[in-house]
Amino acid sequence: MLAQFDDGVAAIQAENYGGALEAFTKAGDDPRAQYSIGYLYQFGLGVPADLGKAKEWYDKAAAGKNPDALYALGLLYETGKSGRKDLAEAMKDYRAAADSGQSPDAEYAVGRMILRGRGVPRDPVEGVKWLRKAANHNQVAALYMMGAAYEAGWGVAPDPAEAYYWYRRSQLGDQVELAEHDMSFEPKIAIDALKRRLSAETIRQLEARVKAASAAPKAAEKVKAKKGE
Repeated sequence: MLAQFDDGVAAIQAENYGGALEAFTKAGDDPRAQYSIGYLYQFGLGVPADLGKAKEWYDKAAAGKNPDALYALGLLYETGKSGRKDLAEAMKDYRAAADSGQSPDAEYAVGRMILRGRGVPRDPVEGVKWLRKAANHNQVAALYMMGAAYEAGWGVAPDPAEAYYWYRRSQLGDQVELAEHDMSFEPKIAIDALKRRLSAETIRQLEARVKAASAAPKAAEKVKAKKGE
């Protein structure tokens, strides 16, 4: 199954989606392959887009506790694209994915849902706890929402300096991905407003923190590369 899954990944990278579908199908009960087939159907890659079939494959992969499939199901239930909108079911799937420790997107989704009271009672403190966990994994939307939390005082004491720090972290992340999570997330606008409230020295110190935080993952990757991991 491992060989077939790897073949499928290689085919996707080569944009050979028909070959990817064939390889993933041969992988049998591998939850990663089942999730990948669902992804192909959801986005119409090599096959006609079909959310019903996508969900069927995500359900199979989720039964094998695949975190990507669980997160994908959560999105389908939250948006209603699965055929029915069910915020409680979305939250259940997001939590299962987040609990795997392998899905920063799910950690963000749990925090966002709790902070906004979607499918669960609103709890800003608990919501920010999950957002921080995702932000510490460099999830770009969580980085932005940490900035918003510190600016508005959601679950934390208002702190414009901390808001600036987290907004800047989000600004350095993938902006296409950020917009895909929420088109209203615009770190530049938030940062420009906060600059008028902070001293030049405070901003200098915050920029040093941002630089250090941005360098940390790169340093960790270099260590892994040296160890051959």
